[in-house]
Amino acid sequence: MKDYSLKINGQNYDVRIDDVNENSTVAHVTVNGTPYEVEIAGDKGVAASKPQVAPAPREADSAKITPVTAAPSPRIAPAAPTSGYAVKCPLPGTVLGVKVAVGDKVSTGQTLLVLEAMKMENNIDADRSGVVKEIFVQQGATVMEGDNLVIIE
Repeated sequence: MKDYSLKINGQNYDVRIDDVNENSTVAHVTVNGTPYEVEIAGDKGVAASKPQVAPAPREADSAKITPVTAAPSPRIAPAAPTSGYAVKCPLPGTVLGVKVAVGDKVSTGQTLLVLEAMKMENNIDADRSGVVKEIFVQQGATVMEGDNLVIIE
């Protein structure tokens, strides 16, 4: 078991590689508390070897590091609000649509965005009235439980 702290495109990730089976191409990985079963690309079966991970030099610019074969994730790093009320994501999912824009006046119960989670569409509604100060997500973004979605002042 190994723990890593990675910063990719400005987003911090705590990664734990729990188990790599030498007889297959499957690894058990935990990213920010969420478990994943990861298939290692390449040779199958006994010929597969453990992935070799080396930490980046401290002076490396993480903004210039991009995956070779993977497309960049549409996930936007949730920032801490400076002021106002943060509408947080109630469960992990994918943003299907954002129904408001920065500067819009919203009222209590108004739908801010639509989130697909567990094969269902969920409306994320405003808990209070105010003006949308900031939007942290875009359509197609993957969000985790507790992520900031919208700031209302």
